Amino acid sequence: MDRSAYLLILPLLAILAFVEIYPLVVSVDLSFTDYSNGGAFVGVANYAALFSQKDFWTAVSTSLLYSDGSVALSTVLGIMFAYLLTRIRKGRSFFEAVLLMPLAAAPIIAGVVWAPSAVWDDVNTFWHFVLGQPFFNVTSYHLYFPIMILSDSWEWAPMMMLVALSVLASVPKQVYEASESFGASKWKTFTSVGIPAIINSPVIHFMVIIRYVDAMRTFEIPFAWSGWLSYTQPGAPTDALGLYLFKLLLIPPSGLIPIPIISAAALVLLAVTLTATFLLFRLMRGLRKI
Repeated sequence: MDRSAYLLILPLLAILAFVEIYPLVVSVDLSFTDYSNGGAFVGVANYAALFSQKDFWTAVSTSLLYSDGSVALSTVLGIMFAYLLTRIRKGRSFFEAVLLMPLAAAPIIAGVVWAPSAVWDDVNTFWHFVLGQPFFNVTSYHLYFPIMILSDSWEWAPMMMLVALSVLASVPKQVYEASESFGASKWKTFTSVGIPAIINSPVIHFMVIIRYVDAMRTFEIPFAWSGWLSYTQPGAPTDALGLYLFKLLLIPPSGLIPIPIISAAALVLLAVTLTATFLLFRLMRGLRKI
């Protein structure tokens, strides 16, 4: 290849350096300085102050729990939707279009649609006035946090469904026919042929990792629920790390915006995301060897 061809990507590299690498370098510098004291170097004091805050660890655990639940549930739902579509002979395009609709919605829409004043208001009305059961307490953590995970999974399950469908379509028909010739049911054929093909597919591994990175930086759905529940202060049970950083910037605890603390927290978010992604990558590689 002509080396001059690499000149074509120089503008892209310049833009990436400006919008990604430069802010990262500045964040690293700020995390080791005292912003209120002329930028004096303070070592790891900002990280020590960050790690001593209970609210920060609440945000870390919320992000990890939210990401684990969302990625796992969206993957399982996507695989099940793919299986159901393979069983449909007539009107498959219609049902596929319906299942893909959530993918076109913005994440904040998913947060609003599944909020107490939307879906759960109608569910509560039916549950109480029709079935005569007590109202659901949507302000309970054990109810609203799974709903947050479900709303995120509802939006991204269609993407996993498309990937699963592509993997299933790549399996030779002779394999399915051989399984069915031995008397295996459709479900048995799917669990013995389809699911192993999906689990061992590098494409599904890549999508799971991408989804995990995206879930770790989530903001919109926790933001919507934080508003519905009137959680205005940093460290609320709805606060993933992205929302926690936003609240620190918007509502600083001491009245002064803690830029070095926010920079340190952002770098910790990056480190946690990279570590979790690496462990997930190792897990997916391990599944391929089974």
